Amino acid sequence: MAEKKAAKAKKAKARRERSERRFEPGQTQTNNLAVIAGMIGSLGLGAGVYAQWFQDPPLGFASWLVAGGAVVLGGALWFGDSGAVPVRVGDAGLAIEKGSELSRLAWCDIERIYTEKDELVVKGDELTLTLPLKAHALAAAWVLSEAARRVPEVLDVQRKLADELPKPRETDGTVVKIDSLQIAGKNCAASDRPIAFERDARLCPNCAEVYHKDSVPKKCVTCENDLGDRAVKV
Repeated sequence: MAEKKAAKAKKAKARRERSERRFEPGQTQTNNLAVIAGMIGSLGLGAGVYAQWFQDPPLGFASWLVAGGAVVLGGALWFGDSGAVPVRVGDAGLAIEKGSELSRLAWCDIERIYTEKDELVVKGDELTLTLPLKAHALAAAWVLSEAARRVPEVLDVQRKLADELPKPRETDGTVVKIDSLQIAGKNCAASDRPIAFERDARLCPNCAEVYHKDSVPKKCVTCENDLGDRAVKV
């Protein structure tokens, strides 16, 4: 009997483990052009350096080759990397990787999801994240799919967009465990009680709303899903 209870508890804990999918940016026409331009710029810069400092006598147009190659190479690096960063979509909301840092917007903090030009805009009260649709079509599809399930009231996109994006599949992206979230300093959504220590926090498994362990309601005040003992420890 004790072994069955332990196995059941272990299984329940496994079900509550938070995870998200990590998506690398896809190759776009802009990126392809940037690669070609980078190659041309590198060749021009290399030829200019050789003609200026290794050719005897130096060629008269060497300085132009150096300057032109540097400009083309710099432009290729600038435009080729524009918006091309990994993103994460999962239990904790949407996150954009900036080097070793994550800019994260939880589902409960999202006020509106809409499109602007060629970007999917995920707007919160204090933070707004954008996804370039061409480079992150798959991640955008997952954002819409997860939002429709967790916080459908924030969606402000045409059905046509969802139809044009790839269909989410369980094999998409790389599933990674969510190790930590910045919770300390936030207030409980039910009691407004400050959460001084992360061990005192509990999260809604659906929208990631934050509660104090002593003030967890039966239903989440944000998404209205059943909560109670389903609340997740941080």
